[in-house]
Amino acid sequence: MKSGFVSIIGRPNVGKSTLINNFAGQKISIISSKPQTTRNNLKGIMTDERGQIVFVDTPGLHKPHHLLGESLVKAALESLKDVDVVLFLVDGTEIVGGGDKYIIDNFVTKLDKPVFLLINKIDKVPKKEKSKFLETYKALYDFKEIFLISAKHGENLDELVNKVFENLPEGVPYYDPDYVTDVNVREIAGELIREQIFRLLGDEIPHCSAVFIESFEDIKEKNLSKISALIYVEKKSQKGIVIGKGGLKLKEIGTNARLEIEKLVGNKVFLELNVKLLEDWRGNKKNLKKLGYIFD
Repeated sequence: MKSGFVSIIGRPNVGKSTLINNFAGQKISIISSKPQTTRNNLKGIMTDERGQIVFVDTPGLHKPHHLLGESLVKAALESLKDVDVVLFLVDGTEIVGGGDKYIIDNFVTKLDKPVFLLINKIDKVPKKEKSKFLETYKALYDFKEIFLISAKHGENLDELVNKVFENLPEGVPYYDPDYVTDVNVREIAGELIREQIFRLLGDEIPHCSAVFIESFEDIKEKNLSKISALIYVEKKSQKGIVIGKGGLKLKEIGTNARLEIEKLVGNKVFLELNVKLLEDWRGNKKNLKKLGYIFD
């Protein structure tokens, strides 16, 4: 039996969360078209007769511009220390740019473990372009394996998983075979609320906002979960945008998030949302620790 940890790294918004959801067999990581959606290392667990793979979804590697960014990059790098295989995910619809070269030069070349290159969204790449991508990346680093995949549609993922198992050590499972993630329901609920902020608001607000679950209570006799959450923003003007005229935008965020949480928990959900001002929380260590983005 094989078991081990596999870290998924790459630039922001290349499909890491979509990939880990596919591996886990259900939605455990939020997805949006905006970069830097993922803010925490999150594990997706795959167990079958061959053994167990613990995939670690990481925040996108980038040059940080504030303390939150530094914390996200640090979290991604922490995930590389004790893993057995690294999956470097790139966007096959974009030319090889400075961001990917930066990751290869500053992180990939310093790793002493197998690194697989995954060229994602290959279903959108013309056949004549595929070989060009391959040759370009081969010239940058000697990857252990290279796969052309579609994280969204599952193309070539079975072959990828087979190769991952081949490169894992023999061992016992780290988690119960029924587990698909190590993240608790409370944390995922907070992420599902944040996902709606990313989807329903403009480019500025999602990155300046954070969600804090104040309380999460399961009332089994009523088949109900009661959740109270705070949405923090950095500026007074942002608070008004999140709430919206007559509270309509906040209501829309809450309704959409509640429906997603109900799918997760399998019962009715009462969700209470409030918006609070927390100035410059992304640059304040105390506030970042409160929100779970810095760990001692």
